[in-house]
Amino acid sequence: MKSKASLKFRILAALVLIVSVTSFLFAGGVLLIKSQLESRIFGDMVAEQMQVLTAQLVEGTYHEDALFNGWQFHTGEEARNIAPEIAALEPGSYHTISAGGSFYQVEVGEWNGSPTYLTYDITEWEAQEHAVLRMLLYGLLLVLIVAIAIGLSATRAILAPVRDLSRQLTDIEPGQTSLRIADDYIGTEIGEIASSFDKYQERLDKFVERERSFTAAASHELRTPLTVMMGALDVLSADTHSPASQRALERINRACTEMLAFIEATLLLSREESSQIYQDRPIDLVTLVDQCLEDYASQIADNSLLIERDYVSSPRLFLPVNLVKITVSNLLRNAIEHTHGGNIRIQIRDKEFSISDTGEGIPNDKLTQVFERSYSTKVDGTGLGLNLVRRICDRLHWTITLDSSLGYGTLVTVIFQQKEKEILHTF
Repeated sequence: MKSKASLKFRILAALVLIVSVTSFLFAGGVLLIKSQLESRIFGDMVAEQMQVLTAQLVEGTYHEDALFNGWQFHTGEEARNIAPEIAALEPGSYHTISAGGSFYQVEVGEWNGSPTYLTYDITEWEAQEHAVLRMLLYGLLLVLIVAIAIGLSATRAILAPVRDLSRQLTDIEPGQTSLRIADDYIGTEIGEIASSFDKYQERLDKFVERERSFTAAASHELRTPLTVMMGALDVLSADTHSPASQRALERINRACTEMLAFIEATLLLSREESSQIYQDRPIDLVTLVDQCLEDYASQIADNSLLIERDYVSSPRLFLPVNLVKITVSNLLRNAIEHTHGGNIRIQIRDKEFSISDTGEGIPNDKLTQVFERSYSTKVDGTGLGLNLVRRICDRLHWTITLDSSLGYGTLVTVIFQQKEKEILHTF
């Protein structure tokens, strides 16, 4: 599992860890050397003195007054009164034996079959050692604090180019092209990242340019023949007297109009998020819904559907009519296609539009897929309709929700998120 800690924290932690481990090893080495030296020096000194005192006992020249200050020699009857901590020791040299609140260097020997004990009081030396240990601990704490301070300063210096790169990337506007930043970081490790970004940006610029060229060309090449066809349909409609021919021409005209609206809506969606799409002239939502119902009148009749209108208010939206019409038309068409012999209820509130039906419904495990581009319940469906609705709602910052029960129907609700000044209310 990869660590989620920030780069700053990892650099600081590594620096503090290195300094701390090095300091502790150094302090531990100093204490170990000091302890070994004391043990060797005191041990040799007390062992040598034990030999001298034992020789004096053999020669009969031993006298207690000959001992140095802090030294004690116990033999014979005196050895029986020695501290239990010392009396329990086997023959040999011992460093830092605690007894009676003091510390001793002890040498245990034997004379005439009885143990002899020579002790040297090293309490003062031990006190000094403890003082040195405290100083080392305080020094380690100080070194740790200094390491943290230096580490913070070092991380700021190390991460400064990263922050500069991040700010530079954040300040890039969506419409900027041909932007290159690698020259600002030549000779640094960040330069590799900046160079990689420039290569990616170059590929992205080419991709965007290709998309723009295709979109512009496609919109021009599609709108021009559609406009010509619609003009020709107007001429034919004026000379056609057969009701069947008139209806056929109307269907062709409606299909061309819908295709032209789809092209316009796609172009609007392809604009940057920051582009202004709001219109100066409002559209009446109720009128637009009634037009869509009129367009689908034949399908509504074929499916024997009852349309219920519940218009509490009539919002007027300052938006491109094609975006709103595609949203309403796709939602209404889906309700009609999946409902047979039932009801479709359309509700319009101040900031809400909803369509509910009594159709076949959607399984629970498919609810999260209905807005995906590749999902469709129809055999020859592409899934583009509801996906386009979702994209339009996202672009307009509307909220769309879908609630469905298999076999009971579906409810789709669209909540408008425009500012109050962008929606006019009538009724």
